[in-house]
Amino acid sequence: MEASKYRELRQMIVEALKRDLIGPDHNAQDILNEPPTQAYLTGILHPLDKEEVEEDWEELLGSAVNEEEINKNDNSIADEVVERNIQGRSKKLKKQSTMGIRFYTKREEADFNVLIRWGKYQKKEEINQDGRKKVLYVRDAKEEKIPFNYYMLENEKKEFLVAEHLKLVIICRSIKNTNNLLFSVFLRNISTNKGDAFFQVEFEIFNSEGKAIFIAENIARPHLSKQPFEEFIYRNKPTFAKGFGCAASWEAKNEERAYRLKTEFIPTHEVNKMKTELPYSPKYGDIPENFLSIKYFSEETNQQKVIARLNNLADRYEEWINSLSLYEIAEQDQAKQNIDDCRFALRRIRNGIQLLNDQKVFDAFVFMNKVMHVQSAMKAFSKNKTSLEEEIGKEHFNWRPFQIAFILLNLEGIVNPQSNDRKIVDLLWFPTGGGKTEAYLGLAAFLLGYRRLSATMEQHFEKDGGVTIFIRYTLRLLTTQQRDRLLRMICACEYIRQTDPKKRLGKSEYSVGFWVGGQVTVNELKELTVSNYKSEENVKADYKKLERQIISCPCCGSNDLVYKMLPNEDINTKKEGFRIFCSNDRCHFSQTHIPVYLIDEEIYRRLPTVVISTVDKFARLPWDERTAALFGKVDRYCERCGYIANGEEHSSHRKPKADVNPIKPFHPPELIIQDELHLITGPLGSIYGGYETAIEELCSYSLENGERIKPKYVVATATIQNAAEQIKRLYARKEMKQFPPSGLEAEDSFFAKEIPIEEEPFRLYSGICVSGHSMKTVLVRVYAVLLQFTENLKDNPEYSGFLDPYRTLIGYFNSIRELGGAVRLLDDDIKKRLQIITNKYKFPSQRYVKKYRELTSRIPSYKIPEVLGELEREMGNEELDVVLATNMISVGMDVDRLGLMVVTGQPKQTSEYIQASSRVGRKFPGLVITVYNPYRPRDMSHYQNFKGYHSRLYYHVEGTTATPYASRARDRFLHAITVALLRLNNPELATNKSAKNIKYMDLSNIRKIIEERTLIVEKKNVDDTLSELNQFLDSWIKDSELQTDLEYYFFASNKQAMRNARNKNRLLRRYWEKELRKTEKPTLDSMREIETTSGLKLYDKEWWLK
Repeated sequence: MEASKYRELRQMIVEALKRDLIGPDHNAQDILNEPPTQAYLTGILHPLDKEEVEEDWEELLGSAVNEEEINKNDNSIADEVVERNIQGRSKKLKKQSTMGIRFYTKREEADFNVLIRWGKYQKKEEINQDGRKKVLYVRDAKEEKIPFNYYMLENEKKEFLVAEHLKLVIICRSIKNTNNLLFSVFLRNISTNKGDAFFQVEFEIFNSEGKAIFIAENIARPHLSKQPFEEFIYRNKPTFAKGFGCAASWEAKNEERAYRLKTEFIPTHEVNKMKTELPYSPKYGDIPENFLSIKYFSEETNQQKVIARLNNLADRYEEWINSLSLYEIAEQDQAKQNIDDCRFALRRIRNGIQLLNDQKVFDAFVFMNKVMHVQSAMKAFSKNKTSLEEEIGKEHFNWRPFQIAFILLNLEGIVNPQSNDRKIVDLLWFPTGGGKTEAYLGLAAFLLGYRRLSATMEQHFEKDGGVTIFIRYTLRLLTTQQRDRLLRMICACEYIRQTDPKKRLGKSEYSVGFWVGGQVTVNELKELTVSNYKSEENVKADYKKLERQIISCPCCGSNDLVYKMLPNEDINTKKEGFRIFCSNDRCHFSQTHIPVYLIDEEIYRRLPTVVISTVDKFARLPWDERTAALFGKVDRYCERCGYIANGEEHSSHRKPKADVNPIKPFHPPELIIQDELHLITGPLGSIYGGYETAIEELCSYSLENGERIKPKYVVATATIQNAAEQIKRLYARKEMKQFPPSGLEAEDSFFAKEIPIEEEPFRLYSGICVSGHSMKTVLVRVYAVLLQFTENLKDNPEYSGFLDPYRTLIGYFNSIRELGGAVRLLDDDIKKRLQIITNKYKFPSQRYVKKYRELTSRIPSYKIPEVLGELEREMGNEELDVVLATNMISVGMDVDRLGLMVVTGQPKQTSEYIQASSRVGRKFPGLVITVYNPYRPRDMSHYQNFKGYHSRLYYHVEGTTATPYASRARDRFLHAITVALLRLNNPELATNKSAKNIKYMDLSNIRKIIEERTLIVEKKNVDDTLSELNQFLDSWIKDSELQTDLEYYFFASNKQAMRNARNKNRLLRRYWEKELRKTEKPTLDSMREIETTSGLKLYDKEWWLK
């Protein structure tokens, strides 16, 4: 019942848009008080400009299609040619006078009708009751059916005069070496009289006998298909037609044939939701309730019962895989490869289940489930305000089958570092909102438990403490929201550790470090102290930065947190630091601090169990010797300051006096998780891949037999192509496995299956493209209709309880410049338009836009949690009216209540479009409206192929690119990773003043590391890479021999300092700093310092003579 109400409301919104922008349905009466060209924006065929000749658009399209698409072997540029021609003409036409559609049929089946509908408005004058003259515009709805068959063609073309000044043109081309025909059907207003327009124009094409004569494009022209894999799994989602100046839709009989085509000016297409529950099994029946309950797995002590239950999951997967082999298509090579990938995944899942026979592995598995259960209980405790103990006693969460399967599949690579599984990069590929985060957090929790439980087995490293996992993201918003989810999980780990009666989880706390740097948090503890260099006002501002990061307790949800600096008179400790406590006496973390570290210095000193960061933070490695501690490279512990990195200078004379004791190094981090892999691309991806050389090496260690053990990589995304190649370039790993692997079709991978739209509505996409008007005009009209809609129904008892998802409008923009224009529209034009439509349609009340926010890179990081909190407010609780955003929200903004978005302009990449639009419709059926720019070829292409594009969105995801060892990338990172590896691996090179010691070092290993990496990533560049490496090392050694005071870096803050600095020598300088000596290497302080701006100056042809 609820789903049908949301579906109904969504459709009502779309109909309201159509009514305002196009006009009423064909059969409805329409009488206007204003000219129809002012009332409506689209669905109109305007008269030709007088300077235009009628030679014509269809000729242009026909010849482009013929030459580029039919007769040449390489047809990849065909649509671009057509789009360029349309684009050039559109700028002249300004207002649309032609619309069309193209499709395919067999030659012998080319027999169809074209049913055309339109409206013409007649101007009428009436006298009001007060005797004044009133001008009205009354619609006269028309309809005409034109029969056509192949034999009516004359020179591959046929024209019909449908009505005065309305011409239908049918163009036909033969597809070379086939019996297939490509038809282009156009409707054009050939009038040149101003105001002689046709409104609400549309046409349908169908066979008079109802036969399905229209052929799918991939069947009519298979040579245009994409890579075999994508084309194979998306074969059930064909495209039957494309529009020109409009969109095309169809009614299909099956994946090969359609029986009706239709033009649309505001097209819609609903994408299917993916069901993550297991399908019914003929052999094993339905899934029992709570079959994958985390509460059950956290409490069951009988190993064999747990193993039997998990084997049942594996058995069901095996049964499904076996069923694939029964299909006729399974004999194809691509089908065999897909089935083999499924069987390989199954073997790894069974290996993981088998490992649970080991007591320590089983105990870690139980710990993982306890963690996930307790963190779910904490979430419920925050919401219900009961007690944590009460919530722990309830059922909260069942594993989705793909989540537990992914964890089991990875156990071998975690438990046995020498296994081949350790070398595999596992890509967790699952649609946005499907639960990827819980899957990799579950795997992380398993490792956190297993490392502590197996600590006594390790001789050379200390496993009770140290950084265990790096989790990396690319955007601040993503890092902020994911940190909060991770922090709750870590709080659950620490709660279990502290309350474990057997005390098996070590003495070191479980904690999380938020390593993102000075713009978001604080770099050093001294920044929180008033000094000659830091005013009280600036110190307070930095405190605010920290306090705004954690605004509620992850355990109980209390917003009343206490922030304290250590040492503190209330707390008996010598430790320095910044701590956060909960003030709720009923909360566990009122007695102990919330285990989170926000300051860089504390992260280096306290070594949180999990470090969460943005990827660019790792550019700090060559600059700061303390970062070595993150990789377990510590040799002392100070009871005041914390852990001290190998070779780091440390004073023990500061007050309060503190003991410094020698310790064993920690085991290096064992797991690196990279979320949203698709964002690691372009220049950022190239630099990232270069720094990964150092990161992987610093996380690696050698066994006594000399075997080098590297960290396990897990990456996640919902949108990526050519993942294997990208992963090889970024991580130098030759093997990548996607999970879940694809079956025989995109709709079903066993772990995820599409739900029919009829059963459950999901996300409805709609498109609007208006020529002859500015984008601002269109946005004003669209925003006003959407904002007013919920206002009209808020007092309607039938719908009032279902309006909240559509109350807050998310406006998505491709640039801050475009967004800035929308802010001005909200302040003025949209408010005026709301008043106009309220009066025009006689709505009961007007919507007033009072609260809108922005989510872009312009807003300070500390404000992000505030805006996210405001977004959670439901209708009637001071909810936000509008949030304007850029690609900052395309990943990581998880607010379940949101259901309405307007995307302005087609985003540059399909992955961004999927990610951004997936911010709505997560809990309730969503509506995404894309407003296309008619003068941008990409926008027009996506609009005209709206249904085909949206029916197979993931098929259109572009491949990502990164070239880590290309020449320009090496300029940025090669010397930096060399410094990082030498400085952090060798105590003799650690301190800032020890750069001069390079002349005493054996450098053969650094050359070997970089050579081996380059051979895998970009073999052709290995000689150039080694040559540049040797040049840098030779220069460094030469400087160290000539300059005895050589340092890695010092900062010259002003002109006087720079003059003094000329007597000193440094190896590195920051990119933005002025060069002191030619031998200094400009070095990144952030991986985002990678794109420079070049100035362009236009010269005339004779410039060289001047």
